[in-house]
Amino acid sequence: MVSEFDENSALRPPASRAARVIQRLRVEFSPRITKLRFGILRDDLKGLDFLRAVQPETLGLNPELSFRSSPSGDGYLRAALRALNVTANDRIIDIGCGKGSAMRVMLALPFAKVAGIDLSEQVVEIARRNFERMGVPSGRVQVSAADATQFDGLDEFNFIYAYNPFPEVVFEAFLKRVDESLQRCPRPLTFIYNNAVCEAVLLRGGRFRREAQFATGHAFDIRVYRSL
Repeated sequence: MVSEFDENSALRPPASRAARVIQRLRVEFSPRITKLRFGILRDDLKGLDFLRAVQPETLGLNPELSFRSSPSGDGYLRAALRALNVTANDRIIDIGCGKGSAMRVMLALPFAKVAGIDLSEQVVEIARRNFERMGVPSGRVQVSAADATQFDGLDEFNFIYAYNPFPEVVFEAFLKRVDESLQRCPRPLTFIYNNAVCEAVLLRGGRFRREAQFATGHAFDIRVYRSL
């Protein structure tokens, strides 16, 4: 028996080859993709690699526990950070930093320290090489290979950034580390969550409240939370 959906699909004429080509061209030459390509070319000329995404399988990671390493260091993030009135007393860590594209944006603000962790040693090495070639002082930037669910180095940071780095089960385990850090070292903590898929987990238990959100030009936004 053919379902109603299947009947409708059967009655719909297949897209012509020309229509498929036009649609593909629209995607390939959209403003976002074109801008990304120019950014990759510009980085290539400088010997940098911030913007090429990497699938977890390529890095030998479990795709059910790790999402792909994608760049999030764009003008939308820059605008959101500038709105937060960052000072030279602030320190930020990027959880699931990948190749460091968001960290590059953070370094343009007066953070005393910009750090990042990622599960993949391979992308961490790329990030380190990027910042070395940029000439960033080693005392101001730090990138480490670490499992976020086991990481115990959060105490020195009052800003955390995450670009949807992993699914809910991993996010919950990481937030236990955040809670432990706040118990050891009570302080105001700002959590910047880009594409806040697990927002409900972050707000659970009253540990944080949402204070701001910023449009990104995508289907998701950047949300900012403060610890209670």
